[in-house]
Amino acid sequence: GLGLSIIAVSMAVISCGNKTTAQYPGYDKVEDGLYVKYLTQNKEARKVSVGDILTMSMKYGTEDSTLFDTELNGQPIQLRADSGKYVGDILTAFMSMGLGDSASIIVNADSFFMKTAGMPSSPDFIDSAAMLYFSVGLTNIQSMEEMQAEVDAKKAEAEAKNAEAEANEMVILNQYLADNNITTEPTESGLIFISKKEGTGKQAVAGKKVKVHYEGMFLDGTYFDTSVEEAAKANDIYNPQRPYGPFEFDLGVGQVIKGWDEGIAMLKEGGKARLIIPSKIAYGAAPRPGAPFSTLIFDVELIEVMD
Repeated sequence: GLGLSIIAVSMAVISCGNKTTAQYPGYDKVEDGLYVKYLTQNKEARKVSVGDILTMSMKYGTEDSTLFDTELNGQPIQLRADSGKYVGDILTAFMSMGLGDSASIIVNADSFFMKTAGMPSSPDFIDSAAMLYFSVGLTNIQSMEEMQAEVDAKKAEAEAKNAEAEANEMVILNQYLADNNITTEPTESGLIFISKKEGTGKQAVAGKKVKVHYEGMFLDGTYFDTSVEEAAKANDIYNPQRPYGPFEFDLGVGQVIKGWDEGIAMLKEGGKARLIIPSKIAYGAAPRPGAPFSTLIFDVELIEVMD
């Protein structure tokens, strides 16, 4: 059914004549309980076909109050064009519209709320015999194929943009490595593991809980997080609300970014290393921390491998 939340979206001023007992002057009776007045009609415009996806501005309410308005919601509604399931279905009126058309439509409130919108009953403040006054504008008509093509085009555009951003990330990373004379070969995933101190305790193993101290920074040296209180204070990111101390997690099960799962598993207790982690094994397109496609650096120390 057409959900009420979908029905509620953006529109123009309701325009309707004075109601008399039996009829609505200026409106055409389409069928029992459905009256339409077309405000603008373009005979040459593309017409609605069953199955089309319609994008519409919509405002509706009773004679003296507005219940929904897409203009206030900030986005139009989209619904599938249908010939109507019952006598007086508002969807029937949409079938006579063309692209750019606008109309004022009067329908029975109970029929709309219960049959079209699929609600169990009309809202308590709506009289069972009340009529609803709609003002609608048809802003786009798309077949399912056209809509899918639009979705695919947007997806391709986003993928191309991401690929460009990731390529740019590699340029910046390679420049950083050159500037800092780092010649360590990355692992197959792209992780650059630089050992700072060999550990002598237990080897970190996937499935075990580990305790790790860390200092996280961007390539320019700016700190964004650390488990070490002194480092937080020294780099102006100290937060008195958080507890500082080794970070505990289960290794190798996806509780942390891939670069961590891989890098910490290369340490023994007491070992220290610098992990240079490209975004593809960190946060990818997500802006956390930093901008999307940010390479991160972590100085880590494996405190304990727990049994």
